[in-house]
Amino acid sequence: MPLEDANRPGPPSTEVTPPLSRHAALQPLSREHMGGLIQARNLKRAAGAGPAARRRAVDDFVRMWQTEIREHFDDEERLLLPLTRDPALRGRLVAEHEALRKLAARCEGDPRAVADDAALMERLGTLLHDHIRWEEREYFEAVQRDHPESLAALLGEAGSMEARRPGSRARTKLRIDEPGRNTTEPTP
Repeated sequence: MPLEDANRPGPPSTEVTPPLSRHAALQPLSREHMGGLIQARNLKRAAGAGPAARRRAVDDFVRMWQTEIREHFDDEERLLLPLTRDPALRGRLVAEHEALRKLAARCEGDPRAVADDAALMERLGTLLHDHIRWEEREYFEAVQRDHPESLAALLGEAGSMEARRPGSRARTKLRIDEPGRNTTEPTP
């Protein structure tokens, strides 16, 4: 329940926060965030579970790190940092990526030790979750507000990401059957 609902008499609000609108060049990165959020949730849940569940969550995170998240960070830094005017946003992006890289290296280097440390798993899951939420709510918003023309020039990069990393691909594509009627269909 939203905090404001807790202080208001009556039933909780049924308002839904509308999705954030993303420039097409940012959409592949935004879609990959869903996989990162799932990993964050799984790490935090597993932290309170038994040893087998913890090991499985760490192994899954390492696979996702190696196949998607590491390259995702590299792309954000290569493509978006040059477009970031605000030094505080730049600093936070780099610092959080570095902290997550260090934790991922620990997971890769000694996954069993990480799985045996529930507090570390909780910290990794929380940092990953909070970082992704910050990127979506603040960082991407600032980049697309400040540099729409530069993002348009990155559309080719977006297509390249989608070709390399399945998590960046759209789950549905817009199909226009007739003027004024839009439908979606699964992406092959």
